[in-house]
Amino acid sequence: MRTITIVAALLGALLAPSHSSGAQSSLGEGRRQATRAELEQAAKATEQAAVVAPDQKTREKLLSDAVAIRQRLRNGDFLPGDRIYVTVLGDSALTDTFTVRGDRRLVLPNIPDITLSGVLDSELGGFLTKELSRYLKNPTVTATGMVRLTLTGGVARNGFLTFPVDQAITDVLMSAGGLGPGAKLSDAEVKRSGKVLIDKKSFQEAIRLARTVGDLSLRDGDEIYVPAATATSGVQTWVKVLSVVTPLIFLVRILSNKNGRVF
Repeated sequence: MRTITIVAALLGALLAPSHSSGAQSSLGEGRRQATRAELEQAAKATEQAAVVAPDQKTREKLLSDAVAIRQRLRNGDFLPGDRIYVTVLGDSALTDTFTVRGDRRLVLPNIPDITLSGVLDSELGGFLTKELSRYLKNPTVTATGMVRLTLTGGVARNGFLTFPVDQAITDVLMSAGGLGPGAKLSDAEVKRSGKVLIDKKSFQEAIRLARTVGDLSLRDGDEIYVPAATATSGVQTWVKVLSVVTPLIFLVRILSNKNGRVF
């Protein structure tokens, strides 16, 4: 049990906060910026824990986690349709947002296609620098994965917005204009395909710890939902007040009538 506890702590620290969804199975759940060494360590520790698991269910869960991590190491972090913002110092043609094709290739102008199969997010900058060095002399390259999220509910501006994976989740909310009057940030959650991916408690923890889009393993299409104050909330408040005050008015009238006073 001690080994399994250590593995759980390792996975939590190196890979990602706890989610309630099984999404992203082709990559393995995990923090987008996790390094290859971290993932290798996590996979090995998980496989070792599976050997000494106390029951079949725990063993199967650990083996499944290990397989997902190994698969992520093989496939990399980039899926068809993902967008990457690339900057190459002094080259305006190569400084832009580019989309990963269906075969996991990145199409850049005046450069042969670059395959991103097996490339992790944490390796992207160094990998592209190496690839572009084959065609450019000593290029200065930076590259950041981009994620298009949907923001709904009590944020000032609902709709689709695109963010770099290293953007803090608090900055994501501010980019949407901040919270509207009565917005319930304490009840905010993240959904994927209509199902809760990150629940209210985990989202609050993410805010407290300044987690990024990548830390939360968010992908294109994920929805950040912040409940808004309902339009009828003011009416409901007055109904509650009247339900208390009205009986008191009648009681005062009855007592006053008994004292010979008439309203």
